[in-house]
Amino acid sequence: MKVKVGAYSSVVGGSVHLHEDDGRFAGQIAIMCNTDTLRDPALQKAICEVMAKALAQFFAERKDAAQ
Repeated sequence: MKVKVGAYSSVVGGSVHLHEDDGRFAGQIAIMCNTDTLRDPALQKAICEVMAKALAQFFAERKDAAQ
């Protein structure tokens, strides 16, 4: 799987997109927040970058283990 940080949206907020290896959209992880702290766009973008990096590493290791 491939991982991309989604563009920040004032409606949706921050998200991480998951794509199949052939490019098809597989799913999305979004930040749902209840406080102003998490509504901060810069914080959401930073959180998404951390999640994307961790997930990319996870999927790469999983792929290597399967081979």
